Amino acid sequence: MSYIHSYSDSERQRLLEQADFLEKYLYPTISFGPDDSILEVGCGVGAQIRCMLRRFNPLRITGVDREPSRLDTALANLPDEVQMGTVELFAAEGHDLPFDNHTFDGAYVFFVFEHLTDPVPVIREIQRVLKPGGRFYCTEVVNQGVYVYPGTPAISAYWTAFNRLQSDLGGNPDTGLHLASACIDAGMTVSSFNPVPVMLDKRMTDTVERRHFLHMWERCLLSGAPALLERDMIEPDMPEKVSAGFEQLSNNPETIFQYDARQILAIKKPQQP
Repeated sequence: MSYIHSYSDSERQRLLEQADFLEKYLYPTISFGPDDSILEVGCGVGAQIRCMLRRFNPLRITGVDREPSRLDTALANLPDEVQMGTVELFAAEGHDLPFDNHTFDGAYVFFVFEHLTDPVPVIREIQRVLKPGGRFYCTEVVNQGVYVYPGTPAISAYWTAFNRLQSDLGGNPDTGLHLASACIDAGMTVSSFNPVPVMLDKRMTDTVERRHFLHMWERCLLSGAPALLERDMIEPDMPEKVSAGFEQLSNNPETIFQYDARQILAIKKPQQP
């Protein structure tokens, strides 16, 4: 498994801004309490931890990531919370968590399984460290659900290459569709499984909001450009053409842009060890 996005400073900042941007779409159906101890697998730069702290003020969030440089950034983004013990950070693989059975009240994963061939070992390990009845929320991509109107050839061609590379690297760009099956295979009970569309159309009337929306997705797509260029999977001028395509969309009042995801709530069965 390799990571399609870069580990650059600009990418770290983009992840923080993306989490803030997507918060209103992804969090309304998530619920944790103020006494909960919560685990995040694949915490990265701490972007989702910041959202969780704002929304739920839990007792403790434990973040795990396999990449030490990302944890260094998370520590820099959450220094007070780490010092107070509200946030703990650990370097570990998701399929081999350094925690005892029945440690956490809840757990969550955001946009991590798209980079894995098989998420079941990670979910099984999350299930192990959850308390009986513990809640697991996961939000993942369905890249085939991206819809752009009017059609933009450069964005379409680029997105095809992006998804092909993610698959070549061992990931699954439509892993969101597999979440229910993966949770069942890991021994969890599926409580809910719903689409989470992130959409722009004529209902979004504010010009600044529309431009910001499209700019966030432009940055998301182009975060894979260095890896695509390195492998000669796109022409050198393709990123520039993608940006020009997004500029056209920003100036067109008829534009529709939808990014599709899936969100699951799975529960650890009471009888499980």
